[in-house]
Amino acid sequence: MPHTFDSAAFGGLATEADRLAASASGHERRLASLVDALDADGDTPLLSTLRELCVGAREQRRIADVLRAGLIGNVAAPNSEDALKRPLVLIVDDSPDSRDMSAMLLETSGFDTITAGNGLEGVIVAHYTRPAVVVMDIAMPVLDGVQATRLLKASQVTQDIKVIAYTAKTNVEDAPAATRLFEEVLRKPASPEAIISSVQRFAVRGKPGVPSPGTSIDMR
Repeated sequence: MPHTFDSAAFGGLATEADRLAASASGHERRLASLVDALDADGDTPLLSTLRELCVGAREQRRIADVLRAGLIGNVAAPNSEDALKRPLVLIVDDSPDSRDMSAMLLETSGFDTITAGNGLEGVIVAHYTRPAVVVMDIAMPVLDGVQATRLLKASQVTQDIKVIAYTAKTNVEDAPAATRLFEEVLRKPASPEAIISSVQRFAVRGKPGVPSPGTSIDMR
C-alpha cells in the first residue's frame, strides 16, 4: 500500500527518529565490539550479559527503523534485493483521487510508492526517501510543481532524480523550463499504460541511493 506523507507529524518527529536510529545503531556496534574483544577469554558471566545487551540493542534499532519508516515511508536499503526489484516512486499531487489512483496503479505494477500533497511536501519527502522517479503535478498549493522541481534539481541530494510532469495544464511543454526540468510531460488523464511505461522507462536508469537509518540529510 502507498505511504502518504503527513506534514503535520513530520517536522520534529523525523529528526527525533533519525537521532534514535543513529543512537541505537551506535549502541549495537559498540556492544558487538565489546563481545568480540571478550570472546577470546571464553564464556564468562560478563560476556553472557553483553550478548543479551546486543540482542536488546538490535531490537531497539529495529524499533527505531520502524518508527522512521512510519514517518517517511518504508524504504528498502539501496543494496537490498527488494530495492532492486521495486523502485520507489514519489507521487506529488494535491488531488487525493489522482494521487491514490496513480499510487495504486504503480503499486500493482512492480513499484513502491509514497505520496505527497503539494510541492513543498514533495521536496521534503524526496530528500529523505531518494525515489527513483517523481511523478509531479504542476498546479498545486504552497509550492507548484515547477518550483518544486527546480528545488530538486538545485540540490546535490536530489538533482539526479527523474521527474515526470503529470498535469492537466495545456502549455507545459511550451515553457522553457519543461525541457530542463522534466524528463517527460504526461497529460491528465493519461492512460494506465502511458503512466506505467513512462515510470518504467526512467526508473530502470538507476535509483538514487536512499539514506540508511541515522544518516544525516543535506537539504541544500
